[in-house]
Amino acid sequence: MRWPLPSLLFILGLGLGGCQQAPDTVVWQLATETVLSDGYGPECHASNLVKLPDGPLAAVWFSGQREGADDVVIRFSRQDASTGLWSRPITVADHAGIPCWNPVLFADGRGTLTLFYKVAKQIPQWEGWFRQSTDGGLHWSTAQRLPRGYLGPIRCHALPRPDGSVLFGSSTEAATGAQPWRVHFERCTQPEDFSSPAGWSQTTPADDHPALNAIQPSLLDHGNGHLVAYARTRGGVVARTESVDDGRRWSTLLPAQPPQANPNAGLEAVLLRDKSEVLILNPGKNRLQLDAVTRSVDGQNWQRCGRIDEVAQGEVSYPSAWVETSNGYEVMHVCYTRNRREIVLRTFWLNAPQR
Repeated sequence: MRWPLPSLLFILGLGLGGCQQAPDTVVWQLATETVLSDGYGPECHASNLVKLPDGPLAAVWFSGQREGADDVVIRFSRQDASTGLWSRPITVADHAGIPCWNPVLFADGRGTLTLFYKVAKQIPQWEGWFRQSTDGGLHWSTAQRLPRGYLGPIRCHALPRPDGSVLFGSSTEAATGAQPWRVHFERCTQPEDFSSPAGWSQTTPADDHPALNAIQPSLLDHGNGHLVAYARTRGGVVARTESVDDGRRWSTLLPAQPPQANPNAGLEAVLLRDKSEVLILNPGKNRLQLDAVTRSVDGQNWQRCGRIDEVAQGEVSYPSAWVETSNGYEVMHVCYTRNRREIVLRTFWLNAPQR
């Protein structure tokens, strides 16, 4: 399941785009591609990637006949810590005739891995559920519901906070109404028991006019209580909101400035070592290309730094990314959907010597 590829450089000005000021040039070097899924379903989508407490990576996604079908379950795979090879996927959530949706993994500092996911026949009726593992996903606890009214992380990573709480980017998708899609944030101050209503709270950014209809916020932590969230919208642009009090209050959700196009498709935001904000997203009016773009130091523009993948038809979409340091260099892992038939993991070296 692990397929090494020839090294491929993504450099500004060579037709693949990128950060065009020479001092800020980011060199993206494609190291490997791995297909995580194994044909179960046959459709698969909405992957999520995390680093396990014992070091290797793990990923989840949903699989079934099609998105929303009664047979859709959550599948899980993890790396072997010694070889780096990925395990054959296993089913870790199955609700017998009710589809599962949008899984998210969260690894805490105590060695517990939590799988959050949604269960319902239709998206507006989603209920939040979770399972936990204390051995890196080899064995799992019984599935439990989150407290009524809480969904947990809707698609992107959760943020552990300095006070011991956990912050989740969440959202709702109603079927009707003036603003059927709405971003909100959930906090659990007692993460030792996610099933207990005690400690859960919710905040919503100030109303945006006109309504952006945004969902699936991706959180960034700039330190000292300064948080940023980016979200997809129905309006063809990426939305942004900020908090200066560690996520207890949020600014009005507005189009990111300068505007960044996005075709109402899932995105991921990550921070590099120098605090540069990077978005992994579909950059145009469809899902044929998946790019990495970074906000310039002065915040005045977005600079395309790398093409993650592209297809002639179908889609490459719904990225989940994880950044780590290896041998002094930053490494970015991105998993995503390719044509709803594969969950693909691509690993990139950033600003490293050609390998």
